[in-house]
Amino acid sequence: MKKATVFNFGLLLVGVLCLSPSIAQDFEQWGLPEGAAARLGKGRISEIKYSPDGTRLGVGSSIGTWLYDTATHQEVTLLAGNTYVKSFAFSPDGSIIACGSWPASIRLWDTKSGEHLRTLNGLTDMVDSVAFSPDGRTFASTGGDATVRLWDADTGEHLRTLKKHTRRVYSVAFSPNGGTIASGSKDKTIRLWDANTGKLLRTIAGHTNTVNSVAFSPDGQVIASGSQDASIRLWDADTGNHLRTIRGHSNSVYSVAFSPGGRTIVSAGWDTSVRLWNADTGKLVWTLTGHTNSLKSVAFNPDGRTFASAGWDNTIRLWNAENGNHLQTITGHTVSVSSVAFNLDGSTIASGNWDDTIRLWDTDTGKLLRTIKGNKFGIYSLVFSPDGRTFASVGSDAAIRMWDADNEKHLLTIATQTDLVNSIAFSPDGGTIASGSDDAIIRLWNAEDGKHLRTIKGHRFDIYSVAFSPDGSTLASGSGDKTIRLWNADSGKHLRTLRGHTDAVRSVAFSPDGLTLISGSADTIVRRWDVSTGKHLQRLKGHTNEVRSVAFSPDGTLLTPNV
Repeated sequence: MKKATVFNFGLLLVGVLCLSPSIAQDFEQWGLPEGAAARLGKGRISEIKYSPDGTRLGVGSSIGTWLYDTATHQEVTLLAGNTYVKSFAFSPDGSIIACGSWPASIRLWDTKSGEHLRTLNGLTDMVDSVAFSPDGRTFASTGGDATVRLWDADTGEHLRTLKKHTRRVYSVAFSPNGGTIASGSKDKTIRLWDANTGKLLRTIAGHTNTVNSVAFSPDGQVIASGSQDASIRLWDADTGNHLRTIRGHSNSVYSVAFSPGGRTIVSAGWDTSVRLWNADTGKLVWTLTGHTNSLKSVAFNPDGRTFASAGWDNTIRLWNAENGNHLQTITGHTVSVSSVAFNLDGSTIASGNWDDTIRLWDTDTGKLLRTIKGNKFGIYSLVFSPDGRTFASVGSDAAIRMWDADNEKHLLTIATQTDLVNSIAFSPDGGTIASGSDDAIIRLWNAEDGKHLRTIKGHRFDIYSVAFSPDGSTLASGSGDKTIRLWNADSGKHLRTLRGHTDAVRSVAFSPDGLTLISGSADTIVRRWDVSTGKHLQRLKGHTNEVRSVAFSPDGTLLTPNV
């Protein structure tokens, strides 16, 4: 009975990222722990935008895209086919919304009916930004593969890929006349492209850290950029010349936007404040406070009278653009569960959350046992050691943290020296931790002292999953390059590459006897492989969305994939 309880409860927690509108409203009936139910809500906010006519406010979240009526501030619908919506954009006529998400997908929706129109394929990594051209015929997307991709908005056909950035591209924008595309990247540059030919026009350098946001002024003459170097910079859109630097934020600037009249710039970022600046002089007009955590997105209503801000305090605040007065706060968006793990005997569940906490629950009663302040910026993955005495967690700060499972004492922090760790795994003897990250590298660490043991290279894109074989001799990795690779866990030597998936491999798991490997992919397929030969054994179909997690039952007879 214990096993059944553990299995079902785990599926419920993992499944919160894929809720339909009806389920999202009825989560109380599941009988989840009170602390968990209070935190499911409408998902974590990633971006906000107004529709072109100003009647709708779109909110991208970890369970889909919500549309709110701007007159009543009540939700109208949830577009729930995407998993974690990182960015979205309205078409110029407001009839279509394009949602880019993690894992890698773009979906187009009819904004009035909520009907899913099409899904775009060919992406290799999470979509960080999407934008429509002014005529609505084309839209652009960016992501972790360091490219800008252009798509036909009517057919979904991939038109071209713009390659010159050397790191992840976080933001993209069309000029008002549609002739130029601006992109901002982790490589600290802004690049300008000819929207018709894809030709690189110029590279703008000057920021000393990641460029998080780019925006054209309404007349197309100026580009504003917000950066992790805590500055906003203004550039001449024709020449790329630096016009001025605006300083005032104490840390990263995540979002910048011009007012419809072009006279004001609004910015928001890590320091929880919203700031308005005179676009001509760079002078600070107002500093608006009220948010209690970092801000991810700001947007002006097309009428120019109000603007909205949203961030990791899971509120949306509406402001009067003329005097800076706070008008209203929209609540209901709460953090989502990002990872779950069970201890050795199945008596405790640990859940990683986007509010930077780890929560431990009693499996039988559902009672919240304790809350631990975990990694900064949310928990991506957590796993118990084989003996159940410790567990490890990793978040978007890329640090691996070790915890005592009995008293929640923080034991150790491992600085991975990378941007994002997607997966961690203990070796069967508990002595080694493997981490897979978005720099396509696997790193092995001593679990006791955090010492770096070795680096394994061979994949071309992000590594989404790592797993040790039961005897600890082999390490498997699944990647955005659509392959699975097997490695000697002691030497790091490459053993073989398993090919067959047509999209990113999101999860890998060994059978208890170590003879079989299963993999789940963004191509919606689960595959079984012979570990000793690398031969493909079976193709399991039935999912209609990507498979993000796969696992064997303890006796090896049951395969449990989760989407």
